[in-house]
Amino acid sequence: MQLPRPGASGRLGRRAGVAGLGALAAGGLAVAVIAAGQARAELDRGPTAAERTAAAATALALRWRTWPAGQIFPARLRYGPTGRPGQTALRMGISPLTGCAAGLDPVAGAAAARRGCQAVLRATYTDQLQGIVWTVGVVAFRGPGDAAAFVRALAGSEPLTSRLPGTRAQAGVVRHGYLRTLPALRTPLGALVISGRTGGLRALAVPQSGAGLFTDRARQLVTGWQQGPYAVLATAGYADGRPARAGLEERPSVFRPAGQLAADVLAPLVVPVPVRCQSPQWQC
Repeated sequence: MQLPRPGASGRLGRRAGVAGLGALAAGGLAVAVIAAGQARAELDRGPTAAERTAAAATALALRWRTWPAGQIFPARLRYGPTGRPGQTALRMGISPLTGCAAGLDPVAGAAAARRGCQAVLRATYTDQLQGIVWTVGVVAFRGPGDAAAFVRALAGSEPLTSRLPGTRAQAGVVRHGYLRTLPALRTPLGALVISGRTGGLRALAVPQSGAGLFTDRARQLVTGWQQGPYAVLATAGYADGRPARAGLEERPSVFRPAGQLAADVLAPLVVPVPVRCQSPQWQC
């Protein structure tokens, strides 16, 4: 019997090891090729309907942050009877503060915080004669469910319920009926009438303007709408700063445009987003 030469077994072992490594490498290469093919297929396929929907919802919910303030609050808003908006509300100023606590009263602020309020943007307008002042506020949430829950809490809170003289408060009741003439939005909120220092949206006074005296004490009415991830509230009062119920004669009609201004601010914010997955700004 011929014995193997010294070192032959070592060479055989090394050859077997090299062969084994080669097989492993080939297997690894095959896995890599398959993975690369799957990754390419994933990249080449178009976005699913669910991915498009999620991308659109995210973009819409971020409009409060990505849009210029002047786009959210136009310099002029038209108001008036349906089909004949002959009056103009003039923007006096936009608040630089966007914190939820800064823009809402404690009760409303707590309700918003429980639902993950992202920001409160406010701007103040006056009529052309600068006798009436409106502060419009956009309350931004992560999604429609949070915004709707906030609105329900707001409508059910005692300081923000509609109250007709000599009657019990009724949450979410349209006091003067003017909201029925506003553009059809999916989930309109009834007019919320306030008195004294209570309310939801804080008044925004703009110094050295026709809205310089509009403080929280001067708020006469609060109204609002909700659609998508946004609730838009508006509060109204007299430009001279008189407190609620200070006048001898109530003139609720002069505050009616508050709901119309809120609806006009909300409508562009909730226009469906066209998804363009090919654009670098989209993540589909």
